[in-house]
Amino acid sequence: MKEIILSSPIILFFLVGIAIVYFLIIFNYTGRNKKLTEAIEMLFFGMLLISIAGSTGATLSPFDKLHPRALMLITTTIPTIAAQIGFYSIIFCIIVSRLRYTLRNYIRVLADIFVKAPFFSLFLLLAALSVFWSNDISLTLKTVLVLLEVTIFAIYFGKQYSWTEIYRFWRWVNIILAIICIFYAVKENQSDWHGVLGHKNQFSFFMAQTAVLWLMHAFYAPKQRRRSLAFVVISFIGLINGNSGASKVLTVVLLSLWGYFGFVKRLKVQWAFVSVILFMIVSICVSIIVTENLKFIVVDTLNKDMTLTGRTDFWPIIVDKINQRPILGYGLSGFWQPWRGAGDPGGDIIVAKTQFQPAHSHNGFLDLGLELGWLGVALFVCSFFNNIAKSVVYLGKARLPEAGLPLLLLTYTLMTNLTETGLVGITSIWFWYVVTTVRLTLDTSGKGDSATKRTVYPEILPLTS
Repeated sequence: MKEIILSSPIILFFLVGIAIVYFLIIFNYTGRNKKLTEAIEMLFFGMLLISIAGSTGATLSPFDKLHPRALMLITTTIPTIAAQIGFYSIIFCIIVSRLRYTLRNYIRVLADIFVKAPFFSLFLLLAALSVFWSNDISLTLKTVLVLLEVTIFAIYFGKQYSWTEIYRFWRWVNIILAIICIFYAVKENQSDWHGVLGHKNQFSFFMAQTAVLWLMHAFYAPKQRRRSLAFVVISFIGLINGNSGASKVLTVVLLSLWGYFGFVKRLKVQWAFVSVILFMIVSICVSIIVTENLKFIVVDTLNKDMTLTGRTDFWPIIVDKINQRPILGYGLSGFWQPWRGAGDPGGDIIVAKTQFQPAHSHNGFLDLGLELGWLGVALFVCSFFNNIAKSVVYLGKARLPEAGLPLLLLTYTLMTNLTETGLVGITSIWFWYVVTTVRLTLDTSGKGDSATKRTVYPEILPLTS
């Protein structure tokens, strides 16, 4: 079909003409129909989140073409770049009537973030300035621009929607992607399910998150309990067939955290903060023990292959690499560069006993240290603790389940980056971290209602429950 279209200018001209007509019709209606404009905006964010899901993103077309990472990869073709820019431009033109109102207080929100989330702001500044000390200035510059693009989208999303709306949107996007992943896993007869995501661990982490979200909804929304429980079962089927021991530990941690909310809400803020930190420390310790040390539990109970848990063999080597540039690191995308051959800074990281050469650190914090040094790690950790403190405050003054979403997101971010990467970059993990930072900044400063316009979803979308 593609060859036929490209070989015939008449057919191509005809299709372009039809596309322009449809665009003009949609543009005309969106200017008059606020609900339609909001629906298109939510559709855009849904497609974006599927495209950047996990740390790899969806490999299914057209989502792989819409992944912002395509704008920075050296292998991306000009037509793909043009198509992506065209797609974003069309969406912008369609919802421009809405943006005239929603962007009015955007600068004020950015100022609030800069003042009230200083570590996050300094971290972004450090990431942007990493162009000046990168091993590959051109690649780092493109990475910074794309990262800022995703960050701006996330700031807008966090500013525009309340936790109630985010929770509804988050559940539906997750289950849609979960069903797509399971369909392709079964269709392709995958031994370790990963669907359209790049790796079984990322797939399994995603399934754990989806199961917990819908289980929470089943508990707090009895009218939709049957549907919610059906989605929980679907997610658990994917989780089990992903054959990832770490994801099963993650599921237990997230469910335990959910049960822990009731206890934390009754504590004073100071004790609640200490309690949450202790919970995260215990969770990290349990995760490390289960996935790395207890062979009986890991192999017999979680069915995990112990030969795949050799991360600790090369982590010391990576720490040595960080210490060669301890303060500022190698710049965004400045370390793992296998296409450079002998010039790859990470090319000599090889596990001696297995000759395994990792493609990344299998730890988000170590990868962050490589790119932005210990200074970058310190700024992010301070930002993370700042968000935990704000999450505890928000938990005490809001109702569950929405009140627990920030802590759920932060715990998920922490736990998934112990054995995998994706902490900072063009990933859904980074997107949700930015959203969490923005919403907590607004909600704990008393400006949440004024900065957020309540969205009413059209009845045709499954986003009304």
